[in-house]
Amino acid sequence: MIDQETQPEGTPGTPAPAAPVGSGGGVGSGGSTVPAAVWQVRVRTKLDDLHQQLNGLESRAGANPARLAALRTQLSGVESVLGRSGVVGWLRGGNLEYAWQTIHSVERAMVELRTPQELLGLLPAYQGAAAQFLKADDTVLTAFDASTDVAAPALFQAKVRALLLQYHAASDEFHESVRRLRNRMLGLSVFALVAEALMVLVQWRSRDVQLLKPPTDAAGVPAWRLLLFVLIAGALGAFISALPSMITSRSGGLPYKLPFQQGLLKLAIGPLVAVVGIMLVIGGLVETTVNSTAALLGVAIVFGAGQQAVTAFADRRASELLTPVTKS
Repeated sequence: MIDQETQPEGTPGTPAPAAPVGSGGGVGSGGSTVPAAVWQVRVRTKLDDLHQQLNGLESRAGANPARLAALRTQLSGVESVLGRSGVVGWLRGGNLEYAWQTIHSVERAMVELRTPQELLGLLPAYQGAAAQFLKADDTVLTAFDASTDVAAPALFQAKVRALLLQYHAASDEFHESVRRLRNRMLGLSVFALVAEALMVLVQWRSRDVQLLKPPTDAAGVPAWRLLLFVLIAGALGAFISALPSMITSRSGGLPYKLPFQQGLLKLAIGPLVAVVGIMLVIGGLVETTVNSTAALLGVAIVFGAGQQAVTAFADRRASELLTPVTKS
């Protein structure tokens, strides 16, 4: 069992166990909605798998048709979130959370419909998935004993439900943390880009104050145009310095595209760092002189590359969050 979001590009969810022995197969009875994103593909696949398992449980002697019908109805509510969502929904992750928390609930409810032998066969998969988010010595992981669990079905089911519940809660909390980090990085990127646009606009409209002193070979260049070139040079420096980490970074299978957000943040912050750095140079706070446009842009590239020092906090946080996902 692999968590929905620890599966490449999913969302907090329980791994999909194989159909129980004697389930009789059956085709998934999910809707015909075409997924619009990778996480929706995972949801669609999981729904089909759960419908198949429900079909298998229904075909057995002593099945509870009313309970199975209620679970199918619960799953049918997930169909409505498999279409495209707006920007607000994308930021909040409501559809994603609703889909997987519903799937979680159904999976936990299915525990009481399985025999002890089936649960014993699925237990290693449950434990393996939960181990990605729970400590190795957590009681819910170690509280099982095959020699006695099968002989006490009610207690065995209770322990499996407790394992899934704690695992699901930890998984949901993890993915909420990743989503918050994604939104913060996106917000900082937008703020930086807006600040840069305002700087160019203000410099264009104001002829009295110059943020950057033109070198001798650029005396006739408008201040706003020189500022724009410095911002571009800063973005180039940020891109060069961020390229290695962007190539080697991994998303951990999450739908939040953290490596992309990290790259965007670096490209947005680099130009600001370049402007601030050159202002320090021109102000005499750094023992360096800039006598030509080429030298000015070169310094901008160097300072733009220095964005690593500013964005390192986001890189560390992303690395910390993705560690439990990317570990083998």
